[in-house]
Amino acid sequence: MKFDDSDQDYFLHDFSKDKDDTPTRSESNPDLRASDDRSPSFDFTDGAGTSAPVPVKRKKRHGWVWFFLIVFMILAVTVGIRYFVPYVTESKVTGYVTLVEKRGIICRTFEGEMVSESQLADKGNVYSRDVYFSIPDDETARRLQQYQGTGTPVTITCKRYYGTLPWRGASNNILVSFQPK
Repeated sequence: MKFDDSDQDYFLHDFSKDKDDTPTRSESNPDLRASDDRSPSFDFTDGAGTSAPVPVKRKKRHGWVWFFLIVFMILAVTVGIRYFVPYVTESKVTGYVTLVEKRGIICRTFEGEMVSESQLADKGNVYSRDVYFSIPDDETARRLQQYQGTGTPVTITCKRYYGTLPWRGASNNILVSFQPK
């Protein structure tokens, strides 16, 4: 096979040295004659000479933002209802206070136990439950300790939550107030 090098290769041709009759950018636009022909220049002005805003293309991620926003809102509502909204606001129980003590390692709260008067009065059934509650206020807990083991019936009013928080106590029942009977 014979190698013929007489034809010029189109891809290896240097077009910057060719001078043909096509008008260059500087000849067609008199404002650009002073600029360098080899470097590209861009004109962002409209016909009146003011610059027009260049639209920026952004990736559409609105779907993911809405998805995570909705998931976050659902989680926030769930946590709020579970830990901060009581499902029972006025639960009244009358009985005898058997124990009021301060418990906890980091968040020390007062916890109380009470024997329900209705459970003691029912002779047909075996005693089945104590009432456990947390006391958020130290002063209320100290006053309730005075009735511990005295045999004086006390009526307590509690709120019930679905979940417990360490600073609120170990029980879902939170003491609001009490009255000796």
